[in-house]
Amino acid sequence: MVPAVDAATLKELESALRGSILLRGGEGYDQARRVWNGMIDKRPLAIVRVAGVAGIRASVRFAQTHGLPVAIRGGGHNVAGSAVCDDGLVIDLAAMKSIRVDPLARRARAEGGVLWGEYDHETQAFGLASPGGAVSTTGIAGLTLGGGFGYLSRMYGLACDNLISADVVTASGGFVTASEDSNPDLFWALRGGGGNFGVVTSFEYQLQPVQHVLTGFVAFPFAMADAVLKRFREVALEAPDHRVWFAGALQLPHIGKVAAVVMSHFGAEEEGWQALRPIRELGSILFDTVARVPYCVMQRQLDANSPKGQRHYWKSAYLSELSDEVIGLILTAMENTAGDLDQVMIETHGGAISRTAKDATAFEHRQVRFNLGIFGICTNPALDQPAIAWARSLYQQILPHSTGGTYVNYLSEGDDVHTAYSDARFSRLARIKARYDPGNLFRFNHNIAPA
Repeated sequence: MVPAVDAATLKELESALRGSILLRGGEGYDQARRVWNGMIDKRPLAIVRVAGVAGIRASVRFAQTHGLPVAIRGGGHNVAGSAVCDDGLVIDLAAMKSIRVDPLARRARAEGGVLWGEYDHETQAFGLASPGGAVSTTGIAGLTLGGGFGYLSRMYGLACDNLISADVVTASGGFVTASEDSNPDLFWALRGGGGNFGVVTSFEYQLQPVQHVLTGFVAFPFAMADAVLKRFREVALEAPDHRVWFAGALQLPHIGKVAAVVMSHFGAEEEGWQALRPIRELGSILFDTVARVPYCVMQRQLDANSPKGQRHYWKSAYLSELSDEVIGLILTAMENTAGDLDQVMIETHGGAISRTAKDATAFEHRQVRFNLGIFGICTNPALDQPAIAWARSLYQQILPHSTGGTYVNYLSEGDDVHTAYSDARFSRLARIKARYDPGNLFRFNHNIAPA
């Protein structure tokens, strides 16, 4: 039972803020409670739009005093909708957009409301980048805390592998910095353990020199999907670290079902064109967008396929190999989709991800070769349940062929977070949770209960 807190009491909190509070029925409330996933329809008691650390600390202490549940919103992109809750307090970091780049030290510090596209814009002014997501509207906070796979990960590791330090407001309203030298247990947990341990107000990242990339889609008729995915498997397994391949079977508006391959090559341009040849030689290409482009253009190339408001339910499965049988299961499922935009995407891991010590961070899955994302997507609420059932069914068929592990950032609402971690790692995370959030204030996430 959530204690009743009246509007006057909430206004007292607003007087302590360098920000604002949106209340139910008030102007801007309905817009502010909407997150990227259109399936999520939560109605918080209030949305606190903080402008800095002082407002976050005041909001956390207010929630503790009044027994209110708390959700933390960075980019609001998490498929499970963990950035918003019913009948509680949403601490919205969207206005916290400060980014400072130190090009000599190759480091950047960014606040918790920054999106990857915004971060890239600032770092690319110096020809630098950090491994981020594959969609520019994703928040840096959620992606990094869950691990953070992206185009640069085979070269430089996950987003969390490039985290140098983090400033955190804890459940008591305290403030700490986490790094290898300060609160190292918390720093370990933040790198892959999700948003369980506090409100990360700023992230300090390592930067790498990146400016241009040879990248784009090559799409084929769905009838060719078996040949396309098998050819993708061949080129992906042979790829050097400076080249990453994605592939998928998907439905595109006004086009229908297709098979597609995405290549991003960070080496010599001619080498990249040569690497693309086995894919192009399949023939019958529907469209081909591969070109040498600025880094930020690559980071936006999937944005049009992921607009805010589409209705999403996701499952994921890590694979040691992409077998013919798994490819067959994918294609059979795609022949019988339920949602109007259902898709299956395959990401290639390895490289620097696998060279990082397994226990260096809370992220678990260092040695896998592929991550299979099963995305039930629709635009009509009437298709929600069929799309969810479709994704769950394919996941159950894939599970015997997988490692049994899942990517925490791809977990949907109600999924078992334990599948993202081994028993030993999960227990370690639960012990750290008990130290920093013993009352489980931060539970609107892929929640790890305190030990």
